[in-house]
Amino acid sequence: MHIPDGYLAPAVSIGLAVVTTPTWAIATQRVKKVLNNRTVPLLAIFAALSFTIMMFNIPVPGGTTAHGVGGTLIAVVLGPWAAVIAVSTALILQALFFGDGGILAIFANCLNMAIILPFAGYWTYRLLATGSPVLSTRRAVAAGVGGYVGITAAALAVGVELGVEPMLFRDGGRALYSPYGLEAAIPAMLISHLFAASIVEGLITGLGVAYLQRRHPEYLAGLRGVFAPEVGTDGAVSKRPLWQLALAAIGAAMVLIAAVGLVEGGGNPGRMFGTDWSAVDWPSVATMLLATASIGFVLVPGAYFVLPRGVKRIGALFAVLAVIAPLGLIAPGFAYGEGSGEDVRAAFGYVPSGLSDFSSFFSAPLAEYNVPLPFFSDASAPLWHAAIGYEITGILGILAVGAATLVVARLIGMTVGPGLAPASAG
Repeated sequence: MHIPDGYLAPAVSIGLAVVTTPTWAIATQRVKKVLNNRTVPLLAIFAALSFTIMMFNIPVPGGTTAHGVGGTLIAVVLGPWAAVIAVSTALILQALFFGDGGILAIFANCLNMAIILPFAGYWTYRLLATGSPVLSTRRAVAAGVGGYVGITAAALAVGVELGVEPMLFRDGGRALYSPYGLEAAIPAMLISHLFAASIVEGLITGLGVAYLQRRHPEYLAGLRGVFAPEVGTDGAVSKRPLWQLALAAIGAAMVLIAAVGLVEGGGNPGRMFGTDWSAVDWPSVATMLLATASIGFVLVPGAYFVLPRGVKRIGALFAVLAVIAPLGLIAPGFAYGEGSGEDVRAAFGYVPSGLSDFSSFFSAPLAEYNVPLPFFSDASAPLWHAAIGYEITGILGILAVGAATLVVARLIGMTVGPGLAPASAG
């Protein structure tokens, strides 16, 4: 869903700042209402979590890949304006340091994933959950549906943005930038999300809220005078252990996604999602999994025992996510509308001149989450080398996004006085 440079005309990429920039300004003003010593670290943690979620690529219909974002989860807990700040920070750092999304396309990517997504997800959640107790199962289900709707709305926006390019910018009968027309871009983006990525986003959101209901219900009730109407907090959390609910939900989602993949592959497991899985070097994948598991056995307990008491669990969680992030490297193919010039040439027989001119507009220092050293990024190096580089850059990204969000939040808070603005509820 990250649009690279060259797929949108510069006039469109920069022109979307007309929508994105005022939204950032409004978000800055609105977020002041909930900034305090409790919510600032939470905002940073959620921004880092969003960054991490976006590192996990999953195979989707059409032989491409997609990922979750986590924007609706942030919106449910801290409000949609806070989600704008958190996800935008993650996206901007992704573009600057990891080449995930273009520099010129920052405004477009932030519009889609940091504005449309959390607001669509949040208002869906509000529609379904209003009037129910904060600790009710209905709230968690509503959050999951909101996550599903939010990322689907963002996917539709991307499809429209890519699809109008061939209509607006052509030279000699050929598209200057994105060659995907509306008739191809919208169905591709919607199908790949409706039957795969949106399900994952819904799980992340619903299970995230269910976890907070059990472990930190104050995060769901404490801001209810700021972003949501007064609601009762007398609901009872389901007595069924969360791990059972998580296994059931994840298992059902995996079965559904696998069924879609089989249908897409004509019933052939080797062609699931329309992808040639025989092209995957499975022995190398096994070696990669062994190497990353070995790192995890050291890194995760180390993070738990070394970090201060207040952040032990969250630090260990992020260590787990960083260790398993290379699973996203297994899926063959690339995300729709994010392929290189050669990928486009293979599909269309030519590379649009605008795409060729602007795709190399900026080179990120850790492009594609690769450590720029031969051991990690050499084309002939084993897969597990790249996996370790992916983990290293993931950890650096988690720390950078968390730190950047703290700085942004502090700067926002400083504009209203010597300290952070107190939350007006909870």
